[in-house]
This record gives sequence, structure tokens and C-alpha cells, in this order.
Amino acid sequence: MSASEPLERLARLAGIEDGWWDFYGQWRVVPAETKRMFLAAMGFAVADEVQLAASLAELEDRPWRRWLEPVSVLVEGAEPWVALSIAAARDKEVLHWELEEEGGARHDGAVQVDSQHWIGECWLDGALVKRWRLALPALPPPGYHRLVVHAADGMRAATRLVVAPARAHVPAVLAEGAGAWGIATQIYALRDGADWGVGTYGALGRLAAGAARLGAASVGVNPLHALFPGEPERFSPYAPSSRRFLNTAYLDIEAIFEFAACRAARRLYASPGFQANLARLRGLPMVEYADVARLQRPVLEELYAWFRAEHLGRGDARAQAFDAFVAREGEALRLFCLFQALHAHFAGLNRAYWRHWPAEYRRPDAAAVEAFAAGHADELRFQAWLQFLADEQLAAAHRAGRAAGAAIGLYRDLGVGIAGDGADAWIGQDHLALGVSVGAPPDPLALKGQDWGLLPFNPIALREAGYEPFIAVLRANMAHAGALRLDHAMLLQRLYWVPPGCAADQGAYVRYPVDDLFRLVALESVRNQCLVIGEDLGTVPDGFRQRMDRAALFAYRVLVFEKTGPHDFKPPEAFDPQALCIAATHDLPSLRGWWAGLDIDSRERLELYPRPGMAAEERAGRAADRAALVRALAARGLLEADFPDGGALDDCQAEALAEAVHLFLGASRSRLAMVQMEDVLGLEMQMNLPGTVNQHPNWRWRFPRPVAALLEDERLRRLAARLGALRPARETP
Repeated sequence: MSASEPLERLARLAGIEDGWWDFYGQWRVVPAETKRMFLAAMGFAVADEVQLAASLAELEDRPWRRWLEPVSVLVEGAEPWVALSIAAARDKEVLHWELEEEGGARHDGAVQVDSQHWIGECWLDGALVKRWRLALPALPPPGYHRLVVHAADGMRAATRLVVAPARAHVPAVLAEGAGAWGIATQIYALRDGADWGVGTYGALGRLAAGAARLGAASVGVNPLHALFPGEPERFSPYAPSSRRFLNTAYLDIEAIFEFAACRAARRLYASPGFQANLARLRGLPMVEYADVARLQRPVLEELYAWFRAEHLGRGDARAQAFDAFVAREGEALRLFCLFQALHAHFAGLNRAYWRHWPAEYRRPDAAAVEAFAAGHADELRFQAWLQFLADEQLAAAHRAGRAAGAAIGLYRDLGVGIAGDGADAWIGQDHLALGVSVGAPPDPLALKGQDWGLLPFNPIALREAGYEPFIAVLRANMAHAGALRLDHAMLLQRLYWVPPGCAADQGAYVRYPVDDLFRLVALESVRNQCLVIGEDLGTVPDGFRQRMDRAALFAYRVLVFEKTGPHDFKPPEAFDPQALCIAATHDLPSLRGWWAGLDIDSRERLELYPRPGMAAEERAGRAADRAALVRALAARGLLEADFPDGGALDDCQAEALAEAVHLFLGASRSRLAMVQMEDVLGLEMQMNLPGTVNQHPNWRWRFPRPVAALLEDERLRRLAARLGALRPARETP
């Protein structure tokens, strides 16, 4: 056996692919050193050939050394069996099994080992081990169940038995009739008379209700994941501290129950200095997150002190609601709040990253961590109260839309990964691939590739944990929503990992247990009555979209990418029916900005092109795309054939283009069409420029007018009426 063979075998077994085709059609071979780094991040010892051989043997033998796998995920209606690996010496034994359903029902039975269907066998430590298909009488209903197998001598094993529906939930409004339409926005961009310099859950609720009254089935928002309150300059919604908890910067503080009665908070709020700062922040064109945080924190502390004294102290209905929330969220919430307190403590010592904390604090189950929690119980309760408020306000926003007639309600967004120094990384470090990051190979959005600096799940550790971390993230983000977008949906099959210290185009793909993950998404979708939309842009594996279609996951179709040729746009009837369609995304400029080449100018100015001349090539391609889009829209009678395709548009032209594009999408076969608020307003902006951090005002732009004015805007109302004629579905309040 050559020196590299154990490495190659171990890498393949762990899911690391040998290479990938890049955007330019070149096959990129993954070097051995990259495979070593990825294997080390998965927890394998690979420093030398001895360690490699031992790691390979351990991974190959693992399924044979235990009777049952940690988890078995089956599809409803499938043949009811699980794999059983057991020593050949037990061939004649009778084993007993017990199945406890999620709802509490129990079933049991007995089987003789050699009466089961033989699958295979393996010699292990000088003994023969056989694998059988352990047949069950029937599958339990969809859900999470526990199967235990035990022998007369006391040996026993257990597995998590998951039964999933074959297809995800699709709301009736999208399964019948002409489909529906909705509004896509960014919550931080919303203005409202009650905001403090950044959009709020309250403003989102008012937008959701107003949009529903205009006929919209849904309002989509950016990820609402918890960020870093102590580091407000880290405001990317796609680089969160935790995907299981909420961003409290979006709290509608004046709507908090305690605000009306707390005299100390109201005195602070009414002070001239506070009001001057508030007026300044409300008037800015962009969010100043650090200033917003400085304004919010002292008021929130006063409100919490009032809550503690007036409600917790009395154990009234408000306190009981808080206690119920804490009990429901359980240990996950406690650990998140504990991280928040620890992070604030060590950030004050210039050691914000948890891997740089003293060793005794780096694991959540350490004795020093428990001692810290005991000594900071009130701070932990404060953090839990903030989450309670955010959950309460988000739930109210979703209810507001649904009550006003929205058939779907809020449409949330689940980011692809987490920040390595955040709460989820500290809490779930055993299930993550520490030391690598997630990104994307070069593509038209980022020609040098992307390193998002996010931690991925370790696919092997994830399965060993019965997929619980993945399930918990899905469940948390389907709460208070009728639809969920999976950012970079290909994560269900594979992710592009980038080695530390390497350029973004030096990564490799790592496979994930795709069958199981698709089934879990379908199960949580049905349980939560939540539509799932997979963002399937970029490099998509063969067969992935067909798998999405079979599982009833909606595709994500962006107009500027939907072409039948280099510069010919698809007609509406050629769009995928099981899909959401939209003009652009948060990673692209608005329609007006796209027309003017705003993104090309920015990439050229910031030197984001990998080779000279690419900006000019893109400008030429954009000019051809503009002409093609005019042809496509004019062919439908939505735009004049002589509409100017030379670049920058005036206000009237931008308005005409936006209406034409959205009516084009509204006439498409895609069951859900989304309207971007910045396009309706004719704004020339780009919410996020891929490949940048602070070189571009990412995640900071605000709309120039408040929500109430947006809902009264004649452009939106006219478009809503015309889309309603094309897609009339609406629920009666």
C-alpha cells in the first residue's frame, strides 16, 4: 500500500471529494494537504501514516462494532427495517426489541438473529460479524422514535428511528389556483415612527399586515439570527453567533410591555440628549449599529429591572409567560445566555474569541463555567428575557400578517453557517468542523471565489449525534413563519470547505448524508406547516434539483439568471412551477442598480476581478442582457420596444422597468412570485456585495420612507392590484 493510499481512502470515506470543476471548465484536483486539514477538522488523527492507518481502521470498523447505528431515517411507507450488526456467535440467539414512539406508544417483539435477511459480514478482531436486516412489523407514524434491542445476557443497543414524509409541506395557496405573490425586504431597512435607527419586529408586523391587505401572501426577510450584542460592528445576518436564537437589535423597544409603566426608562427616553441621539439615528440613510446599541442597552436594562421587580417578584401572568418560554427553550437557551455573559466578560479582557478564553472556560460543561453561571444568574436571566421579548414580537409580526389575510405569513431565511467564535460554535463544538470555513468556488457573483468564514457541521459527528443539532436549527427557524429559505440549499448534499490560510479557490467539496437530511427537512416542514425554499444558485450537483422537486422543496429562480441562451431570457411559461421567482437577491443590486452596472463598478473599484479586462467583459455582457430583457418584456406588452437600454435610468423609467419585471414574474408558472421593496421604490442600491466586508455598506441601507408611507405608495398599490389580478389567492381574515 502506497503512503497516500490510506489518506485517499480515509478522505473518500469521510466524504471529501477528489476534485471539482471550476467556473472556467477546469478540473481542480484536491491536494493531499487539504485532505489532511479537513480530516483533522473532523477529528481524525492524521499527523503520520501510523495515525492515518488507525483512523482509517476505526472509521471502517465503526459500523461493525455496534449493533445499531446511532440514527436510522426512513420514509413513511418504506419497508420497516434497520441494520443490525452482531457477532456470528449469536446467530441462533433470540433478541428482543422495544419501540417507543414519540407520542409514548410502545411496541415490542422478538426475533431470532439468523431468521433475518443477511446483508453482509466482516472479520473483526479475529471474529466474524454479520449484518442483518432487522425487520419490524410496521413503521410508526412520522416523528422521532427510539428503538432498543437487547439480549438475554444484558447486552443492548439503541437507535433513534426517524420516520419522515416523502414530501415537504406546500401551502394550499401554492398547491392550487394561480399561485401567490409576496414582498421581499430586509428588516433593518424598515423605517417606522417607533424605530431607534434600525428596523424592528414591530415594523415588520406592520408591513406584514399592510402587505396582506394589499393581497400579498407573504413577507420575506433576511436571517433573524442572534449576532454579537457586545460587538455591534459585526452585523452581517449571514455570520451569526447563533442560528437558534434571535437578533435582539430588532426589538421594538417602545412596544415592550414594561415600557409603558417603567418610570426610569421613560425618564431616560424623554431626556433631551437621548431624544437628540434618537432623532439623529432615525434620520440617517444607513444603520449605525454601534450607536443603536448604545442607545438601546441602558433602556433595556431599566426595563428588565422593572420586569424583575414588578413581575418576576410577584409571579404574575407576565412572569409565568416568561417562565414558560424558558422552560420550553430549555438547556439550549441556558447555554446561549451563558455564552452571552461569558463573551461580554472576556471581551472586556480583550479575549472575545472563546478558543482564547482560559482553558477551563472553553467547554460549556466545565466546572468553571457552571461556577460562572451561578455567580451571574441575573445576567443570564436578562439575556433570556431579551430572547423572550424577541420571540414574542416575532410571533406577533407573523400573526399580524396571517390575521390580515396572508396565506403564508412571514418567510424567514436560514443562513448556511455560523461564526466560529459565536455561541453555537462554543455550545456545539463537538459537532462542528473547527478550523475550516464554508465558502463557494469562483462563480459569476464572486469571480475569485468566496470564503464566508463560517463553520460547517462535521457530517460524521452530526450523524453520531442523531442529527439533533441540524433538527434544532430547522425547528428554531420554522417558528413564527409560514416559509423558510435555506441559504445555499446544496448544504443538504455537500459544502465547499476552505482550508485555513488559503485563497477561496483552493477549497474542496465535502459530502453530507443527503438522503437523511432531505428527509429531516421534509419532516420538520410538515410538522411546522412551513414551506421550504432551497436557494439553489451557483454550482449545483447533478440531480440535486430533481431531488428538491421530488421532496416538494421549492426552487429559487432569479430573473437575471433565467435564460435560454447567453442573452435570451426565459419566457414566463418556461419558469419552473415548483419555485419562488424574484428579480434579484440581496447579493445583487436592485433592478435600477443592475441596469446601471452598479455592481460592476463596485467590483472594479475594489479590485475584485481575478484578471484584467473582466470588468469590460461584464459591461458588454450586461449591455446585451439589458437589450434582451427589453425584448422579453416588450414581447409581453409590458414595456415599450424602444425602452432605453443604455444604462442609468431616470425615475419614471426605473418605475416602468420595475413594474414590467414584476408583472413578467407574476405571469410566470412559478407558484410564488416575490416583489423586492427597493425595486418598487426605484432605488439604486445593493444590500450586499459578495467578496467584501467593510469595503461596501453591506447590510446597512435603509429605505427612505417609513412603512406606513411604503404601503400607501401608489407604485406598490398599483403593482399589488395588477399582481392580485394575476394571482388572486388570499385568505379571509
